[in-house]
Amino acid sequence: MKRVLLGTSALLGVGILVNPALAEEPIRISIGGYYKAAYMVIDDDNGMLDEDDNSNPQLGHNTNRDGLFSDAEIHFIGSTVLDNGLEVGLQIELEGEDQFGDQVDEAYIWFGGGFGELRVGSDDEALHKACVIPPGGSSNFSAFSPNQWAANTSGLMSAFSGFGDNSICTGVDGTTDAQKLIYTSPVFAGFQLTASYTPSGGDETHGEGVGTHVGMPTNTPGKSRHNTSVGLNYGYEGDGWGLATSLGGSWEGHREEDNDALGGGNISFGEQDFYQAGINLFIGNFAIGVGGEYYHDLVDIRIESDSITSDSWVAGIGMSYAHDAWIFGAQYSHREDEFAISTDEGEELTLTQDRVIGTVTYLFGPGMNFDASVAYTWLDTDPEAGVLLDEDGELNDYQALEFGVGATLTF
Repeated sequence: MKRVLLGTSALLGVGILVNPALAEEPIRISIGGYYKAAYMVIDDDNGMLDEDDNSNPQLGHNTNRDGLFSDAEIHFIGSTVLDNGLEVGLQIELEGEDQFGDQVDEAYIWFGGGFGELRVGSDDEALHKACVIPPGGSSNFSAFSPNQWAANTSGLMSAFSGFGDNSICTGVDGTTDAQKLIYTSPVFAGFQLTASYTPSGGDETHGEGVGTHVGMPTNTPGKSRHNTSVGLNYGYEGDGWGLATSLGGSWEGHREEDNDALGGGNISFGEQDFYQAGINLFIGNFAIGVGGEYYHDLVDIRIESDSITSDSWVAGIGMSYAHDAWIFGAQYSHREDEFAISTDEGEELTLTQDRVIGTVTYLFGPGMNFDASVAYTWLDTDPEAGVLLDEDGELNDYQALEFGVGATLTF
């Protein structure tokens, strides 16, 4: 089983993805991409908390018990090497489905050589690119930030803090693929540095003011700018064993305030800063690892004298074992959001989300696999929150058991 120790799926290195053309040839485009499909079935809390008056639905109420889901992209990739040794390339990723009105996913150019690689365009920031995730997930399923997640928790978690899964690879940019500069160093004694700078954290497309334009992008309330991110990887491969590690940070430079909100109220937003770490150990066909991320000021909103703030963290463990064409995996993740609400009453709230999953993958051809999973997700608050209350005024904790089968084709 092949393993890339530096950065797992993150660091691609210099001269990536395609073989360079002969010296001084123009860039020629090749086509790649993937198609992922999954069928999922769920058994979760889906009734009414107040049965007498048929009100206050649980998270799984009025949702399907099963579903078919897909994700697909076509990648246009090309590069060439000039006589002076400089490699020049580009990659444009076209969504197989229209993604919120944006048909293009990532799109960037790169310049590479002995100095490393510089990317310019729409791509993930350094913390995400360098992130090492514990083993045990599959193409479609994971306990952290999977391609498919059937439990109906994302609406509630996103309403509280902006994202719904147990991600350990999320940066501060409001739009993941906002336009940015990304530098990746060469490998020195097993170490590799990735750094990125995002002028405007919410701007990716022409409609957001970063295509052909006159004037500069608008600074709207809550929007971040001048964001920076750094990721450091270390990898080592010995005789029958190996190590992959990551350490990263992501910082907002500034968040725009709203000085004329709610009929004259003043809304201010605190700057976020996130920190990530992970380590995976490979011994023969066995792998085990841990990883996590701390979200400082994930929520920091102040309206006059009132405020709501939260610090959050996610941590987890995973392991996998490969045998012939089979890979067996297991993962566990825990997320905790700690809120402080400053009003006349004053409140504190801790929201937790746990997820455990087992996966199996069968590699049936080059770039082709089937995968399957069984997962259990549960959500709780402490003290009991003023949402999803039963007839006794207490939170009816949510839990979900899900099953999934899927396939992935890469080309």
